[in-house]
Amino acid sequence: MPEHKMVTIDGVRYRPEDAERARARARAGAQAGALTVADAHLPGSNKDTDPGDQDTDPGGFDPAEHTIIQVMAHLAEADEEETARVLDAEAKGEGRKGLTDRRGELIEEARKRASGGGG
Repeated sequence: MPEHKMVTIDGVRYRPEDAERARARARAGAQAGALTVADAHLPGSNKDTDPGDQDTDPGGFDPAEHTIIQVMAHLAEADEEETARVLDAEAKGEGRKGLTDRRGELIEEARKRASGGGG
């Protein structure tokens, strides 16, 4: 009978081929399971970093330091001005099409949230 060696990390079982990715997420301070908005607001990639360090960055949230999923989670709560600022920074930096091609849609969603029009 074949022996399946599952790896347990923070109480969650992973296949051996997925273990390194799970360890990387654990080192970054992410919880097991789905990405949350709270994960998107981690200063840098280390949950243990002093939260005051983020205030020293005058630009605020930097999309280049985050995955597309984390940027989308941030934009899901951002106002129109913050959405435009983050998308401008993305266009000047990484320029990921998954974000830059949706600029109009993302800004419109921020407008609807601001006007209470939800979605």
